Amino acid sequence: MIEAADRSTLVDHTADQIRQMIFAGQIKPGDLLPSRKELATQFGVGIATIHEAIKSLYAVGLVESRPGKGTWVSHNALQSVIHPSMILNRFGPIDLRSVYEARMALEVALAELAAQKATEEEIRQMLTHLAEAQTVISDDAEFVRIDWDFHMTVAQATHNVLLQAFYTLSRELLLELITEVIKLPLVKEEASAIHIEEARAIARHDVDAARAAARRHMLYLEQKIFPAKNG
Repeated sequence: MIEAADRSTLVDHTADQIRQMIFAGQIKPGDLLPSRKELATQFGVGIATIHEAIKSLYAVGLVESRPGKGTWVSHNALQSVIHPSMILNRFGPIDLRSVYEARMALEVALAELAAQKATEEEIRQMLTHLAEAQTVISDDAEFVRIDWDFHMTVAQATHNVLLQAFYTLSRELLLELITEVIKLPLVKEEASAIHIEEARAIARHDVDAARAAARRHMLYLEQKIFPAKNG
């Protein structure tokens, strides 16, 4: 029994090390994990331990795997940290205003930290996402997908996994409503213009301007989400 316990602890420890690589952004959603042999060498454990550790990560949705294709980080990896169903099961239906207020606080904080910490590559990705969004402005579903990529890149640029997870949660809780709001006239165009201001401020590492742009974006959404109060 002692040997079994030791083996279980080693597998858990190895799984935690891989998990931290994912949360720290060393391996990003969609990226392939190093081979099992490389991971075994890196962590000083056997191939069997790596195999079991990856199985445990697969079980909770952090990674995906297919024979012949390898193992990669799930595109929804952060949802496995805090999933909307967990919150709804714990607290029941959440007031829309509360979700909006939480996202307002997060958006401003994310923009501020991204302006401080964003790398050149992350800035390049933000600008690329915004350029791509303009090419699909007439396709609501595709626009929402690319808009998500932009926001997640800003979140990743904070290099703070908890903020990334909280942001994923707040967005998922608002996603259905956002999908409807962007169908309103000129919303995609006007929101994109604010996003461009935010991205440019982050590129300049201008914390005040990035914070202001993020807040302006959320106030703009507030007018669309709660028109009766703001009309």
